[in-house]
Amino acid sequence: MKICKLPKLNEKRKRIAVITQGHNPVILAYNNEITEFTVDLLPRELVIDTNGAGDAFVGGFLSQFVQEKNLSTCVRCGIWAARQVIQRSGCTFDGKPTFNDDLN
Repeated sequence: MKICKLPKLNEKRKRIAVITQGHNPVILAYNNEITEFTVDLLPRELVIDTNGAGDAFVGGFLSQFVQEKNLSTCVRCGIWAARQVIQRSGCTFDGKPTFNDDLN
């Protein structure tokens, strides 16, 4: 919550703070609330390269945020994108993304 309360130039919108922790839950702090999102553990043999997982998370999150999806969808897409990238060598992606947020 301390991160959300830091000064910002545009005070018209509230700050969103997202903290990733590898395979531990993602923490979302927004509007005086903290929400944790479970990260399903990937079998060790499927983890190829964790470089770029954070960048992939941000890309997935922002891809939904710019479409004005709710923050829960943004976080779930970030988790999905990071999960895809860590199963490949290098920060790469093959084919068309298949993220589908059926929870909304």
